[in-house]
Amino acid sequence: MVISSRDNPKIKLFKKLLQSRKSRDESGLFVAEGMRGCIDIIKCGEKGLVSITAVLYTAEAIERYRGQLPVGLAENFDESRRYVITSEIAEKISETGSSQGIFVVAHKLDKKLSEGCIKHDGKYLVLCGIQDPGNLGTMLRTGDALGIDGVIMTGNSVDLYNPKAVRSAVGSMPKINLYVENDFSRVIDILKKVGIKTCAAVVRGGESVCGFDFSGGCAVVIGNEGRGLSDENAVLCDRKITIEMKGSLDSLNAATAGTILLWEMCRRS
Repeated sequence: MVISSRDNPKIKLFKKLLQSRKSRDESGLFVAEGMRGCIDIIKCGEKGLVSITAVLYTAEAIERYRGQLPVGLAENFDESRRYVITSEIAEKISETGSSQGIFVVAHKLDKKLSEGCIKHDGKYLVLCGIQDPGNLGTMLRTGDALGIDGVIMTGNSVDLYNPKAVRSAVGSMPKINLYVENDFSRVIDILKKVGIKTCAAVVRGGESVCGFDFSGGCAVVIGNEGRGLSDENAVLCDRKITIEMKGSLDSLNAATAGTILLWEMCRRS
């Protein structure tokens, strides 16, 4: 189907999904944009990892990336859910300021957190109060790369489906078990009941990550970018861990710290 009108109801809906968390929450849908990420999500759809409701692209985008990426996955997607749009419409929808001319609309991926969905020997990342969507996307991609068993969002963190987070994750979201539970104490309670060791990342005063025992079920807990994990929340965790600094800095970006801690946890498994 070809859409050429900027006032088409579907175009208006897709634009709202990118702009508004409320629209995403009410519809249960989110939008990914960018050629590499969208192609990865379409691949995940073929494997049953994500339910896709629409694929939109411009003819120019397909030709631009032909030979570089498997654009045929978009071109040959189910005709009833495939829309060819103009470059003008792509720019209208896009949140980037310079659209790559492709979008995927899909059902949200997060699951309800419960004891039954947590593996007793699993490796998890808990993000409490994370606000930067770029940091979130980076940690989701790192978690996917390292094969962790799930990411749990808590403490009123940034929307998991914020467009920048989705772009930064570059197609990794369908490949990870995702959970959203705003009550931090409930998250920790569930993890402990299953036998998961909870490890609060703190700037100072924790056990050195270099010699820490990450064996068995384990969850790394990362706090807000500016404030870190509150003392009230850190004390609920089983252990405190610290990345020791040798240079002039006393702390790291949340995504950088998360990457180091996930790497240490997974390589020592």
